Amino acid sequence: MIPTTTLVVRYDESGRLATDETLQRLVRKQGVLLLILGMLLGLLVLVPFVTWAATMGGVDVAFVLAVAALLVVPIALCALGVRQLRRRLRMPEVAVTITPTDVLFPAMDRPSALMPRVRAEEWTRTETTARLIPAAGLNDARVEFTWEHAGKRRRRSIAAGNIDVDPYAVVAALGAAREV
Repeated sequence: MIPTTTLVVRYDESGRLATDETLQRLVRKQGVLLLILGMLLGLLVLVPFVTWAATMGGVDVAFVLAVAALLVVPIALCALGVRQLRRRLRMPEVAVTITPTDVLFPAMDRPSALMPRVRAEEWTRTETTARLIPAAGLNDARVEFTWEHAGKRRRRSIAAGNIDVDPYAVVAALGAAREV
């Protein structure tokens, strides 16, 4: 029996807003810390060279090139900090969409400017399974999706407490696809 319904699993609105606020605070904190680190590292590089140049009385081209080469990392850290401060992260509205033929995951931004964005993915429904992982320790229960194709395995998970659909319904929707 091939399922004919589409299940759209959305993030709970209050949980999504709380996560957006937390992500914004985290992004802002990372940006400020990158700026501070870049400035401190720049001062640690620049101050000894300036004092050495003042005591020696002259500056040549090799000295300027050495200082410029050593300031590349602090400048890059400051640029990443500014980039991080300008980022506006938002969680997608939809967590996963299960159509009669596919399982669709939206693209998601990560809090770190150094990490790439999680791309949107489309998995074949018949090759995808889902299971509910119970809560352990501080972690919430989550729905883990597994896609196996030609010996490759991919996994994605969503927190069960953050979705507006019963997690057992999500697991059951993909379980019905396996009975083909």
